[in-house]
Amino acid sequence: MAGRLLDGVLALIMRRPALLWLAVVANLLGAVIGGIYWYGPMVLRSPWWAWIFIPDCPLAALLGAIVLLLHRSGRAPQWLIALTAFACIKYGTWTILFWIRQWSGAGTAYPVELLLFITHIGLLAEGLLFSRMIAPAQPRTGGLVSLFFVGSVIVDYGLGYHPPLVSHVSRADAFAAAALLTAVLSVALWRTTRHLPAR
Repeated sequence: MAGRLLDGVLALIMRRPALLWLAVVANLLGAVIGGIYWYGPMVLRSPWWAWIFIPDCPLAALLGAIVLLLHRSGRAPQWLIALTAFACIKYGTWTILFWIRQWSGAGTAYPVELLLFITHIGLLAEGLLFSRMIAPAQPRTGGLVSLFFVGSVIVDYGLGYHPPLVSHVSRADAFAAAALLTAVLSVALWRTTRHLPAR
């Protein structure tokens, strides 16, 4: 039931140029605004080799825009679809949990926080749509995608380049959510790709 609904929404977006471009522009705005406002200061003071791992949600949004355009033309590679689905689901869910934890401690929610919460529900939903685009692939596709996100957790919490935190979200809370989501999504991706021929 849920799968058919997601397939229907994805097909509608792909058939309607106005909806497709709305989704692409929304992703690009999220990538630019999030990259500058939330992650920009950290990127500027971090070594260049860590940059790919730092702007988590903006990277997911940028990948979302790219996959939408490539899928529309039938040229989206499976590794990129898998990477994007993983990123959108992981970081959308992580951010939702982040704000729930903050609000449970602070007892109040500011408008900008509510806006971030709602937009990341959209990022999660988009990731679920992209997950419906994942076709049979070699197991190494899932392995390499998972390895990227394991590396992201190491860079974020092992080396200290994690997203900015707020008053009631500790580094331990953020790490636990990121590690658990990475593990769960890695297993899900592995189950999707194992023992299947590459396209």
